[in-house]
Amino acid sequence: RDGILGLGSALVLVVVLSVFAVIFVVPFVEEWPYRVSFTMEHLQSVLSDKSLLGVYKNSLLVAFLTALTGSLTTYGAALSTARSHLPEKVKRVIENISLITNTIPGMVVGIAYMLVFSGTSLQNTLTLIVICNVIHYFSTPYLMMKNSLAKMNASWETTAMLMGDTWLKTIVRVVTPNAMATILEVFGYYFVNAMVTVSAVIFIAGARTMVITTKIKELQYYTKYNEIFVLSIFILLTNLAARALFSWLATDRKEAKAGRVLRRNRKKQEDSGGVRI
Repeated sequence: RDGILGLGSALVLVVVLSVFAVIFVVPFVEEWPYRVSFTMEHLQSVLSDKSLLGVYKNSLLVAFLTALTGSLTTYGAALSTARSHLPEKVKRVIENISLITNTIPGMVVGIAYMLVFSGTSLQNTLTLIVICNVIHYFSTPYLMMKNSLAKMNASWETTAMLMGDTWLKTIVRVVTPNAMATILEVFGYYFVNAMVTVSAVIFIAGARTMVITTKIKELQYYTKYNEIFVLSIFILLTNLAARALFSWLATDRKEAKAGRVLRRNRKKQEDSGGVRI
């Protein structure tokens, strides 16, 4: 039974991956499907094109700024709802905003930003793209961060206040280190989605602020599929590297936290054993 089901799963995976195999085949042959001899000419052509490299740099910059700004925004919003004494009305407003942003399609967000900021200093700027990405993908990172903060000990702030520390110091010294693994996951979520998003960005990106996904849409009109596949490989490899890095950092944080808890428990057991003796 296990062998048959495993074989069926392997076949399904092969079929799914075969769809994406063309991305790794077409850029490295002379002319698909007529001349299939191996060549690096298409890759070298993209690497030597300053405009395409500039688009890739824009994507990396937008993804990093989106991840940084989005992580700070969601962390602040989650702190306000999960570990603060703000009025319930304010907390409900933040909750409603997180639900609304999850229901609006990216295309609607892009058109709205295009109409609202047309003629302003933010039009066709990377800043506007970053703001759009942060708001568009706000819901999921916010819920991740809120759930992580809600699971922590609710008496930390009270204990710190009795010891003379302010709420802000407690957040910086106690809460943030314990939430660092989730913050890294949120950072990675924003980074990956900012690299691949196209629905909203295509309406607000300009000629000088074009990112990789909008450039791919432009190249489709000129049937430059070799460049499209090479840029797609850049996106895939960048996201895989980013996910691997953020996952490793988050796992390392979790293991370090688990080690500290284990050492603390052992010390308590030793102390209690010494008292009984």
